[in-house]
Amino acid sequence: MVARQPFAKRNGSIVLETVRAALSRNPILLKTLELIFQNTAESLSFQGLRFQPFIVAHRNLVSVEPFLLPKERFGGTQDVELVPLVRHVVDEALRSYARGSPHLLEHVGKTPTSPYGSMGLSVSRWGHVDWDYTRDLDWRIFLPPEIGHLSGFKSELEQNLTQELHKYKLYPLLFGKDAQGLPQVQLRDKRTAVVHGFHFFLIAMKPGFVRGNIHHDGGYSPHFAYFPEGSLDEYLESANLQWSALIAQQRDDYIEMFDQLSFNIFGENTSKDRLYKTREWYLHKAFKWYASLARARGLSALEEDLLYQYEHFQGSEAELAYLARYRYYARMAASRPHLEDIDRDLARAASIAYARARNPQDPLVGQHISADRAEIILLETVPENYVVAARKLLEQVESSLPDQLGCSPVAGRIRFADNLAAPSCVQRDGHVQAALIPAEWSMVFCDSYVWQVVKKTAEEKRPIAEEDIRQALAVLLASLLKQVSQLPGVSSGPVTDNSNGGWL
Repeated sequence: MVARQPFAKRNGSIVLETVRAALSRNPILLKTLELIFQNTAESLSFQGLRFQPFIVAHRNLVSVEPFLLPKERFGGTQDVELVPLVRHVVDEALRSYARGSPHLLEHVGKTPTSPYGSMGLSVSRWGHVDWDYTRDLDWRIFLPPEIGHLSGFKSELEQNLTQELHKYKLYPLLFGKDAQGLPQVQLRDKRTAVVHGFHFFLIAMKPGFVRGNIHHDGGYSPHFAYFPEGSLDEYLESANLQWSALIAQQRDDYIEMFDQLSFNIFGENTSKDRLYKTREWYLHKAFKWYASLARARGLSALEEDLLYQYEHFQGSEAELAYLARYRYYARMAASRPHLEDIDRDLARAASIAYARARNPQDPLVGQHISADRAEIILLETVPENYVVAARKLLEQVESSLPDQLGCSPVAGRIRFADNLAAPSCVQRDGHVQAALIPAEWSMVFCDSYVWQVVKKTAEEKRPIAEEDIRQALAVLLASLLKQVSQLPGVSSGPVTDNSNGGWL
């Protein structure tokens, strides 16, 4: 049986003794920790960090390959890779505009482009574009602020796109128009006769735009999005986007989508500027929207239920509206009593998304462990360089401590975990199978945080060497592992798992 052991606060003094023992021989490390933490004399807690970690990099949950225009459905000479196609179309438009504004050449090949909407969500869910689920081919095109919808840039994009499609013998419909009656490049699916249009959302990259509304300002979300590697990172780094701010953005997006959905179904949206039905709205689409909201919250069973209803429901509109209200509406309502639940769900789903993006081959990320009436969710393993340094440090410290302060070393793997208030461990048959570190520390034990501290201390004119920061973080990890080793019942020895082969 898997059991979780909570951290006992009475061990705090022993942990601090361990840290002091490690630092007594290295005053540079003590100075480094004093710069990283507000008060090293009391505890080394995440809340006590002077430099709260920022989100400085996007990691794709999906690869570029699934974004295809398949020959079997649209004709042409071959399957067309959509991401390189749109990248080329955008760059050609930028080069054209650079004749009058040469500085735009600096952005060629660099501005982020991202599959969006149902297309991006489809690949995230199923690993391919489901053309029966996807209507428009939505793209977010991030551009210098002086380029916008009124500049004619969108028309330039559509002209370039049409020319590129012709090269593959793909011929858009003549005089295609979108739901608002505006010109749109459209292709007809040969199998279903459904028309799929390219919908370009032009995003002005104003300072800090990643902190704005996800749909209107190009605000950042780790979900459902593919960005060319590194294309968004400089904007994330400059925006100083903290984890709490990201979750707040996710919540605002969730509430906005839910309000619009409730109005389309029930006419209950009271917002002054949103009192209208979405164009081409059909009630059946409610399940598609609800499923998107469920995915953002990590409610996989509910998402699957909604998608099944979206694909198979055959009842009347009245029956559909009744089902939407009484089976799903209350469960997903964004009312005040549920906001804490929404925040917790969004944070958990985002943590899992980041962990999977950093460790795409790790099958344990996202798995649940039931312990002490709580659902702990496994995330990625702590980077090996920090683990090796922390364990070496603990061995040195243990040898110098009195017997009454010593303890058995923590065996097994070390993972981050969600829904965990303090360092814990998973035991089987009296042995530690894995040490678990609260999820927020995953943003600290990484290269991006080291570079952030280097930059911040340099700005304060108290520079610290990168290697000293890494050693200080090893001391920090050692203190967290020390807490695990002091838990009741923790013993040393080989780790065995008779039921599943030691999968942790």
